[in-house]
Amino acid sequence: MQVCFLDHYDSFSFNLIDWLFSDTGLDLVYSPYDQLGLAETLRLQPMPLILSPGPKDPLVLPETMAILREQLGHVPIFGICLGHQCLGLALGGTIERAKHPFHGSSQKIHIASHSRLLKGVPDYSQVARYNSLVVKNLPDEFITAWNEDGEIEAIEDYSGSKPAIGIQFHPESFLSKGMESLKEVWIGLVKDYYQSPAE
Repeated sequence: MQVCFLDHYDSFSFNLIDWLFSDTGLDLVYSPYDQLGLAETLRLQPMPLILSPGPKDPLVLPETMAILREQLGHVPIFGICLGHQCLGLALGGTIERAKHPFHGSSQKIHIASHSRLLKGVPDYSQVARYNSLVVKNLPDEFITAWNEDGEIEAIEDYSGSKPAIGIQFHPESFLSKGMESLKEVWIGLVKDYYQSPAE
């Protein structure tokens, strides 16, 4: 079960890869976001996508945004930090400065009762944040967690044939509590993709 990890050259990428792929049965396909021919490769061989964190702004990532918009609804997509912001932008949101930038600190989040991604994570859990930008102005139907400043911390889109999920925080960090159930949900989405008939 191959999963493409689209890397935005983040210093946490390999910690995240270790957390997401070790002992999960998923096969890592590592791809820098600006790899030549990547969009065509994914067009010919679609697979679940992980959009990594990174130091940039979604507005200066045309390669990632083009891939995301083309694959959205067709393969499971999991965006983390910067990847979450890319997903929010693709779903019609805006990218703005956070009220309180966090870089290596933990903050509590409130989880919506209808969240499928975070259903096993206790409400008001502590999560690790490393961001100065946030997603805003999304329809309520997509928002499934928010922080103490009322800013979006999780997005879930089930409107396409395959789901897209995003989290602003870093689940692989020791500062994030109770994240194993989140990983299990993602693995389940990948398995469902490979077990369901091709579309």
